[in-house]
Amino acid sequence: MQRRKIAIIGVGVGLAVVAALYYFLLLATLTVVTTPAGALVKIDGKAVARSPMNGFEISTGRHKLDITHSHYAPYSEQIDVAYGQRVVRNLDLQLGEGTVKLLSNPKGAWVEVDGQRLDAVTPTEITLPSGPHEIMMGQAERRAITQSVELKTGETLSVNLSLNVDPHGSLKFRVRPAGAKVAFVGKQLSYKSNMRLPIGEYAIQVSKRGYVTQAFRHSVKYGENQRSITLKREYGALNISVRESNAIVNVSYLNGADKVSKPYQPNMRVPVGKVGIRVAAMGHRTETKSVNVGAKGVSLKFSLPVLNAKVGREFTDSLSSLDQGPQMIVLAPNRFQMGNDTGPPSEQPAHSVVLPQPFAVSKYEITVAQFLQFVTQTKRKVDSRTLKLDPQLPVAHVTHKDAVAYTQWLSQESGQRYRLLTESEWEYAARAGSSSAYSFGDDPLKMCNYANISDLSTKQTFRSWTVTNCDDGQVRPGPGGQYKPNKFGLHDMYGNVAEWVQECGIPEYSQAPIIGSDPTLGASCESHGYRGGSWDSTAEEAASSYRNASSRSSDDRGIRVLREF
Repeated sequence: MQRRKIAIIGVGVGLAVVAALYYFLLLATLTVVTTPAGALVKIDGKAVARSPMNGFEISTGRHKLDITHSHYAPYSEQIDVAYGQRVVRNLDLQLGEGTVKLLSNPKGAWVEVDGQRLDAVTPTEITLPSGPHEIMMGQAERRAITQSVELKTGETLSVNLSLNVDPHGSLKFRVRPAGAKVAFVGKQLSYKSNMRLPIGEYAIQVSKRGYVTQAFRHSVKYGENQRSITLKREYGALNISVRESNAIVNVSYLNGADKVSKPYQPNMRVPVGKVGIRVAAMGHRTETKSVNVGAKGVSLKFSLPVLNAKVGREFTDSLSSLDQGPQMIVLAPNRFQMGNDTGPPSEQPAHSVVLPQPFAVSKYEITVAQFLQFVTQTKRKVDSRTLKLDPQLPVAHVTHKDAVAYTQWLSQESGQRYRLLTESEWEYAARAGSSSAYSFGDDPLKMCNYANISDLSTKQTFRSWTVTNCDDGQVRPGPGGQYKPNKFGLHDMYGNVAEWVQECGIPEYSQAPIIGSDPTLGASCESHGYRGGSWDSTAEEAASSYRNASSRSSDDRGIRVLREF
């Protein structure tokens, strides 16, 4: 019995040993792990499992291993399996490619693939990595549509989308003032006049600095949609206090394209934005300030310093080039009546003007020699005819820009502020305290004592001209100072050559500022004013109130300068 048990045990052990030898020495296994998982594993064309596949029993010999996944490139190899071999494959599957044909009804649709806009429109064909994709198509005034697709490796897939009509209308806003901004609230849209928009309601905001913003909802309907919008100016309070009780305060600002200049009134309201303020008092230094007025308003205080200058004093400023500036005469601050109610419309209405600060005016018109100092130093290009004139004559053939450039050069050379006269300053200097047509009275026949104008001597050369019935013995411009000065000591305010002033064109006196050192605003700077008449003018054209303008230079137009204190 015991021998029998031993025999049975021996048989069992033997079978176990044989089984172990079979598993480890004779039986082969195959393990396949893929990234991503879920790939189909085929052995010799037969599907056996999906990855991961662990310890699959496989017979010895040569086998074909195929691994496929819907989104990835297929993997294939021949494997030779020996007795007891354990074959392991760890594979990172690579994405494959497929073709997508993109079609639409109607043709010409834009296409976005996975959020990226293609350069081409339908019909078109693209190659994409295998896997899921989102296709969107759209067209102007058609509703965009999206479709999700699964592209297999090597597959040719057609995507054909029908785009339904999306009703649109045109939108146009007529907005005042010009330059106001129209914006869509909450939408990534930029407004353009007559733009096309899907039918529906839109939140609109119209704004411009200095105006009250308008916000509203506007319904776009089929066809044309138009609307007029006028923004209201936004105003703020302006409060100004000045220590000097006799001060004059002038306020200026833009109203659309127009510049408004008006006297200050207590607690006046002005449009928000930049406002210019000029404060003047007789015998004090004028102060100017530019402020930004908001809806809450602005309060300002001024205290003007006393400005002392000896009236009638004559002087010249030294220039850094070792030359001397023009000879100047100091004029007193004053108030005078400007214009002529019985003259042409350009001289009306006569109005009171204040010149609160003393200022100096050149005693004579600027000569050719003085102007050529500037030309030589700055190498400015000027009319060649100017260079040929006698150096002692008043400079001529100069443009308004030339005249302004000369005053700027004088300022730089002297360290003082030189400029052209305003029309008010020029007329004040010419009148020299008079209220008559000329500084010496109303008789034009006396003009030949004070000015080189078109007279009987001129008639001998220019027989067809209308002249004044007096004779000064001079035809063309002559050296300055040959005629009597006016009561301020200024020579040739009338005749010889006319003199450029600051103003653009011939602006209306109805808009003239009270403070005469402010230029009267003109509508256009295509031309500039000049005053005083010239050697070819009649006495009437040389009167204190006579006005003229031009856009070019001439042999009868020159320069007189002013120096501020």
